[in-house]
Amino acid sequence: MCSTVALAACSNGGSTGSSSGDDYADGGSLTIAIDSDPGALDPQRSVNGVNKMMAVFAYDTPVKLLDSGEVAPSVVKSWTGEGTSYTLTVREGVTCSDGSPMDAQTVADNINYVATEGNGSPMRGAAVPAGATATADKAAGTVAVKLKEGAPFFFQNLAELPLVCSSAIKNRDSLKAASAGSGPFVLSGVQAGNQYTYTRRDGYAWGPNGASTAEKGMPAKVTFKLVTSVTTTANLLLSKGVNISYLSGADTQRLKAAKVFSDGGSIIDDELTFNQAAGLPTADVNVRRALVGALNMKELAQVATGGLGQEANGLLTDPKICSGDTVTPNKPAYDAAAAAALLDRAGWTAAGGGARAKDGKPLEVAFVYDNEDTTTAAAAEYIGQKWTALGVKVDLKGQSFNARSDVVFGGKGPWTATLIGLGVSNPATLVPFFSGATPSHGGINYGSMHNDVFDSSIKAAQAKSGTGGCADWNAGEGALIKDADITPIAVSPYLYWGNGAKFDVVARVLEPTSLRVLR
Repeated sequence: MCSTVALAACSNGGSTGSSSGDDYADGGSLTIAIDSDPGALDPQRSVNGVNKMMAVFAYDTPVKLLDSGEVAPSVVKSWTGEGTSYTLTVREGVTCSDGSPMDAQTVADNINYVATEGNGSPMRGAAVPAGATATADKAAGTVAVKLKEGAPFFFQNLAELPLVCSSAIKNRDSLKAASAGSGPFVLSGVQAGNQYTYTRRDGYAWGPNGASTAEKGMPAKVTFKLVTSVTTTANLLLSKGVNISYLSGADTQRLKAAKVFSDGGSIIDDELTFNQAAGLPTADVNVRRALVGALNMKELAQVATGGLGQEANGLLTDPKICSGDTVTPNKPAYDAAAAAALLDRAGWTAAGGGARAKDGKPLEVAFVYDNEDTTTAAAAEYIGQKWTALGVKVDLKGQSFNARSDVVFGGKGPWTATLIGLGVSNPATLVPFFSGATPSHGGINYGSMHNDVFDSSIKAAQAKSGTGGCADWNAGEGALIKDADITPIAVSPYLYWGNGAKFDVVARVLEPTSLRVLR
């Protein structure tokens, strides 16, 4: 399943196979299959997971997130500070694809752009704390960042900020069909809805641990090709019609049997969540808890992962910055009879034929989901059947990944329930999704949620440094699950597969400088 946002780490424990430098081919090309179109290509104005995956080819980030949950230098080579004040020292010699410097001023301008509410970046509050201000000292090569309040995982979040060049900050429209970054590749061809081509930059030498584009086997060209069928993608991987793709589900068994190279870890696979806007039945916590309690999560976890996963124990993907099981003590228990009784007490009683209604209005749920992913579609159908048996009128609305994202995260259509995949390991990244402004007011609180226990727990956590606040973060996460604001369904393998190519997946990101074309 394609994540809604790819903003955090995943364990890098799935690597298979090995190759020596003698096996690498210089000047070759690689094709990477993607399961949905990236849509808008401005990397700071999208939380589309495919866009994020492609963006790392053209855009560096201030720091790099590691599988351990810690951060490593990138454009920013060192840093100091805590609480609400930080100083970043920018690496010398980093250049944009247009030859301009990726200097302290440009880094500061990026932080300020995303942090400013009026610019409408969905990364505000996620990659950069809302209201943060950055001031550059060009002579010293430093950036002073001031926050309105503490951000315990400031650097883990900053690792998710794609840095655009000065020219693009001044002209955002220039990013519609071209890239303007300091990364190892340049977007050189766009066929929207079909494929996107990136060309290797010469002279790039500031990747992880000094990685450069001069390494033997680095591809001269990388093409991202849209392939919406999982089975077709697996067939193409086996035949080398494509060289790399993220893939999950039953088709991966064929790849494993053929000993196709893979690298990655695990991810939360599908999370059930509800729209709590006024007037909707799911604004009532009892209705939400009843709908979750009607589901056998052990069965659903198998459906949602094609039999390859297991029940989730929290909202965070491994490696969790804050570990612990927040699901077991908080999730509404599976009990169809208790779920029916809870709806009765909420006033949604069953009439003739078992259909539930309240004050003459039927209990209806518009359930939107990504029908491009077969296991997500199967999970939605399973849930729809259970809710129908409970007396709920369920309108299953299968949509493309982008269309579903526009409806849920863009506020561009009606919905009551949905399956999403936030895919984060940093608890602070969750905050703007479950509190604050809704999409219609420039935020990403997509379900109009307000949970008092979550808000108070997060306030306590934000006053503490790093993992010192994990007990509070977990209390907040548990409150979301207890009130059925969001219910994680399963954990499944998160693997990129490669045929004719080798690579590293670090913190769930396909690292561009690690790509090698095999002979």
